[in-house]
Amino acid sequence: MGGAAAVVPRVAFAQKPIPRVGFLVAGDPEPAWSLFKKAMTGLGYIEGRTVAYEYRSADGDGSQLDRLAAELVRLKVDAIVPILSPAIVAARKATSTLPIVFFGAAPDIGGVDNVARPEGNLTGVFSPSSTLAGKGVQLFRAIKPTPAFGAIVNAQDPFHVPLLRDIQAAATAEKIDLVSALVESRNTLAGTFERMAEKKVSGVIVQPSLGLVACAEIALKLRLPAISFRREFADAGGLYSYGADPAEIQRLVAAAVDKVLKGAKPASLPVQQVTRMELIVNQRTAKALGLTLPPMFLAQADEVIE
Repeated sequence: MGGAAAVVPRVAFAQKPIPRVGFLVAGDPEPAWSLFKKAMTGLGYIEGRTVAYEYRSADGDGSQLDRLAAELVRLKVDAIVPILSPAIVAARKATSTLPIVFFGAAPDIGGVDNVARPEGNLTGVFSPSSTLAGKGVQLFRAIKPTPAFGAIVNAQDPFHVPLLRDIQAAATAEKIDLVSALVESRNTLAGTFERMAEKKVSGVIVQPSLGLVACAEIALKLRLPAISFRREFADAGGLYSYGADPAEIQRLVAAAVDKVLKGAKPASLPVQQVTRMELIVNQRTAKALGLTLPPMFLAQADEVIE
């Protein structure tokens, strides 16, 4: 070698870009957003190192969802995660090729015809929300006499159709007069609650895509008992929620996203149904409304917020 230094050619290795996940929210972002990232972290995805997120929220304005979904498609994210039916519809309109892993009522609104073998670029997680909503109305009978009950739903969300159908069926079975109201925009939300209060309904059930935090605040201000089927409603001051465990929802969503990022096609991933349900009761709200919750009702609760 004669003491000469060996020359080693430099080879440029192209660094593989980290996967990007688009998160599209129709209603309140929390706790879904935080729970999803936590579930992804549990699967080994570290934000900024092994995964990047493109977060988009309509902030209750459904008219923005098509634009936001189109943004995610232009960014060519590796998967889109739409939360609730309006976001699912927007994502499907925006792309027929990028993988979509949803949480919401896609099977109820005709977005998925075969949950065992989903077609095209769509798979995800759903809960029997319309059935749970009916059960939630039935539970209210244990709290106070219920000759009439209100249902406030989102006219811009296609899920309001099966939702009202199942709430009406439960109300009919319990001999309750159901008073329904369709909200066309967030601007009319407060007025809709006021009209419900004027009709002397015993309580109301609200659709999550209307914005559960806003609905809980309005109902409490009017001293109108209000329920829903998402845990965050009780956390925000609603009287109670009866629905799927949000942590389980996002664990299942993250698990499906993980498989997609590793090369699985959405059509090869069956749509999953959440199996764990929970009753969350806000005792503080009950006291503010002057309601005494029966011990038998409280005994059914998975958690009581004191």
